[in-house]
Amino acid sequence: MKSQSPVNNVIYHDENITHQIASILQMEETLLKQKIAYLQDVTDPGTTSEYEQGRQQLSGKLDTLRRSVKMDLVSRDVVTLRTRARFEQSLRATSVTEEEASLIQDYLRIEATMLTKSGEPVSDLYAVLFDADESTRKQALLSIEEAFRMKEFVIQPLFSRLVELRQARATASGKIGFEELAFVELGRVDYTSQDVDHYATIIQSDFLPVKRHFQREQQAFLGKATLHPWDVRQSAYTNIAHHINGSDKLFLDKIQAILENVHPHFADVLLKMRQADHIDIGVRANKAGGGFCEYLPVEQQSFLFMNRMQTFDDLVIFMHEIGHAIHHDAMKETYDGLQPIPLEVGEFAAMSLELLTMNEWHQVIPNKKDVARAKLEQIRSIVEFLPETIIVDRFQSWLYAHPGHDPTERHAYYADLRESYDTDVIDWSETPDWKGHAWMSVIHLFETPFYYIEYAIAQIAALQVYHRFTKDPDQTLKDFIAALALSQTHSIQAVYARAGVSFLPSDAEMKELMAFLEGQIEIWTNQLEKTY
Repeated sequence: MKSQSPVNNVIYHDENITHQIASILQMEETLLKQKIAYLQDVTDPGTTSEYEQGRQQLSGKLDTLRRSVKMDLVSRDVVTLRTRARFEQSLRATSVTEEEASLIQDYLRIEATMLTKSGEPVSDLYAVLFDADESTRKQALLSIEEAFRMKEFVIQPLFSRLVELRQARATASGKIGFEELAFVELGRVDYTSQDVDHYATIIQSDFLPVKRHFQREQQAFLGKATLHPWDVRQSAYTNIAHHINGSDKLFLDKIQAILENVHPHFADVLLKMRQADHIDIGVRANKAGGGFCEYLPVEQQSFLFMNRMQTFDDLVIFMHEIGHAIHHDAMKETYDGLQPIPLEVGEFAAMSLELLTMNEWHQVIPNKKDVARAKLEQIRSIVEFLPETIIVDRFQSWLYAHPGHDPTERHAYYADLRESYDTDVIDWSETPDWKGHAWMSVIHLFETPFYYIEYAIAQIAALQVYHRFTKDPDQTLKDFIAALALSQTHSIQAVYARAGVSFLPSDAEMKELMAFLEGQIEIWTNQLEKTY
């Protein structure tokens, strides 16, 4: 199998490397197919056994082979400097200790099986926060808070030990602190923690005013003098009065038509996946929840997995996942299985597809009022979430810069960050502790430390692409596809630049972007009002 990866010059002239790369891709695809088969029916003993055996037998071999190839390639002059830097960085990365891995699993079990005082699963209560009845929402949040408080005596020492173990790994690696080591483990060679500060400033100065605007609208919609934490999922735009009824085939046909109108290549990617039977969107007993899109490198095809609930959310989720598939297709000739797809580019592709398809949503949502609502809710949800990315990121920086902190200080600092990087609209008086305790529910802090800011970086880039698209759709899409093809060979900055957007947007660029977004919000609001 030929590859035009960053190491292609070596591959074309070294049969051993070519063979090893082929083995890596085959093992990777085997593991992914076993995982997909297991998730399609988690009660099937055959696929479950095959998945577990595959992980035990192949995961270690795959890691060892990747490491061996990187060690061979890292000293070769024909390998690009950036690829060499990524290889060197991953080779220096330390492995999670057995104790650390065990503590992570302990937390995941606690979080997944947590019950309220009355015995109700906490996992069921997050959906209740969308309920139209305020008393129901309030009780759900209070029950979630109470459940975490009851488990705090376990979670707090568990997390303290994780911080201690991670800091010890950093020290043993010669790093100043765990944040520096985490950047190595995440493969971040293109930007530093100082660059992340730029995003904190952008969100604080540019997006908080828009979030405040939406929250004032929420107050008016709910008829409340003040908003409470249990109200944040409610808006005038969440009541999209329709269901996407019909068969899965009909749903996919509509998606196909949307993609065809945006760009024929996007529709072609979906068509090939349908022909290969690489889409599983049906809801059925024993199928795992959630959604994802995995790349099968030998077939050079993607597999899209989700659970279609016949609501508006299906549309956004599918567009997000097909964005990953479009990205996979664009970079299939450069994928070598040695280095992961940069999350900042992968999420950029997926988030962009959500926005780039908005003007075609009427093909699924026939009511003009609901189309306007859907677009407003899409932007509102983006603006709602962005401050959370900074709060979590700043919290992690503080945690590992002050490893001697105690649990009380953790709570206090998390609450302080909400004061700095979120709006002042929410009234926390009835749930004062949750303002600082909510970090205990953020799985990333326990399982994937420092992985969170990628969402903000990718989302702001996606908004820039959407801005370009409204002015020059043909050129924007041409640049977008070309940019995605570079994700294995070029820096994140170079990928974004090829797409015509900025990795660290300037004040002037942000001013223009926010003026555009506010204009779009006004247009859609006027459209909504005209339908009454």
